[in-house]
Amino acid sequence: MKGPFRLVSGRIELTMDPREAEALSVVPGLLESVGETGSDPGADQLDQAPYPDDPVANAEFRRLMAEEMAQSRAADRSAFSLTVEQSPHGVTLSSGEAEAWLRVLAEARLVLAARLGIQKDGWENTFPEDDPAVALLHYLGWLQQSLAETLESSLP
Repeated sequence: MKGPFRLVSGRIELTMDPREAEALSVVPGLLESVGETGSDPGADQLDQAPYPDDPVANAEFRRLMAEEMAQSRAADRSAFSLTVEQSPHGVTLSSGEAEAWLRVLAEARLVLAARLGIQKDGWENTFPEDDPAVALLHYLGWLQQSLAETLESSLP
């Protein structure tokens, strides 16, 4: 099945129906709802230790990178929110905005999966088909894959 993104004159377009726009409009709130590490599985997933066996290296990494990572996430989320709010019928993204979308979609999927307790492949058959969180997880995955393929096709 062809994805929803298409490359038009060096920009990436997404046409969506109102239900899809509504689904995307919940992503910023989902990411804003991420709580503290240790009390929210979504926060735990987003804040995994880069050096699992080296607490000193982890502390140094966080000391050096925490603020920059928070600023980058905030910028990506802002770009995502602004473009989603453009129109309920679709958006046109620059390559930078599309890359921000990829990161936000990945974050949202990680948070949803962690909160659902998904830890490995094969989870699809363990949830009811009508679960809204699972439907959103599938939709965001489909979008992320389509956007990645569209960006890849735009490379020289």
